[in-house]
Amino acid sequence: MTAPWEQKDDQNLSKVIKKAKRKTMIRNTIISLVVTVIVLFGGMLGNAHLTSWLAMRGLDEERIMMKISSPNLQELRTELDLGFLSGKVELSTYKVVEGVPIVWDTKKLYFDMGSRFSLLNRGYSSINVPDPVMTQQNYEYYRGYNSQNGQREMMFYVPGVNYNEKVLNDLPSLEHMEPGKLVEMAVSFDKSYTQAEVEKMLPAGLSQTWYWVDTYDNKKNLEFIRNDSSPNKYALPESARQVYGYGGEWEGLFKPKPEDFLQSLTYGLQMKGKHYGEFERISNYLKKDKAAPDASDVQLLGVVVTGTAKELQSLKGKPYVNTAVLGAIVDKY
Repeated sequence: MTAPWEQKDDQNLSKVIKKAKRKTMIRNTIISLVVTVIVLFGGMLGNAHLTSWLAMRGLDEERIMMKISSPNLQELRTELDLGFLSGKVELSTYKVVEGVPIVWDTKKLYFDMGSRFSLLNRGYSSINVPDPVMTQQNYEYYRGYNSQNGQREMMFYVPGVNYNEKVLNDLPSLEHMEPGKLVEMAVSFDKSYTQAEVEKMLPAGLSQTWYWVDTYDNKKNLEFIRNDSSPNKYALPESARQVYGYGGEWEGLFKPKPEDFLQSLTYGLQMKGKHYGEFERISNYLKKDKAAPDASDVQLLGVVVTGTAKELQSLKGKPYVNTAVLGAIVDKY
């Protein structure tokens, strides 16, 4: 039989043990909560840091590619929507025609840990509208218009390539415009020229905003279409989405030069991103057997010029102009 004082001691011991267990459980719970909060907070910070790094890496690649493509376009703004190790980016662009800005296009891109940026939309999407003159002359393609603002999109013709005599020329249209209209035009040359030659031969008063570089390592590959009236293969013009070149930045504050194009190629190669193969192909074509291309290897097939409709009429009859295609047209005021 247990003595009363022994029962009391057992009860006290039981209370002490229960109290110690309670303290231990509370302490462990607090520690677990603190650790969970730290892990979650650290994970959120880590995800934010890594996702931001992925976004900026992809944006840098797209910006470098944009510098050697996208005729006469500048970056307007960038919007990020970051998730868990993935996200979406909207890259908006604009162009300037003789001091008048025009909102142009928005690229929507997706990225994650396993891939570089990929397009959610095609960006630069065109509205293809039949042109009465082109239809009458049985052109195999339509004129493209920008889907966001309805402006014409420029087209380029590679010299020496067979277009089945279907070459669009908008120079006569300038006579039917108001003389003061501000006009953007893609001028395709009869052959390749250096920038120095282009600057000398183009009429004074025209703004040379973007230079189209010869990056075509196999021009015959452009000729892939046949029809009953043309037994030989022939080509379609290059859209603004397909050409490479360089132009002025900061709205013409800095004069463009061939070295700008080569510098962009170098950056693109160093990044080793999703466009690496294209940067490498262009670089190899330009340098031939040399270690690296230099400014003399940058040959121009055309130029984007801006001016008034009256000023651009000075291109008529110039022997170096194979054709000229309209781009954006705006009013001065």
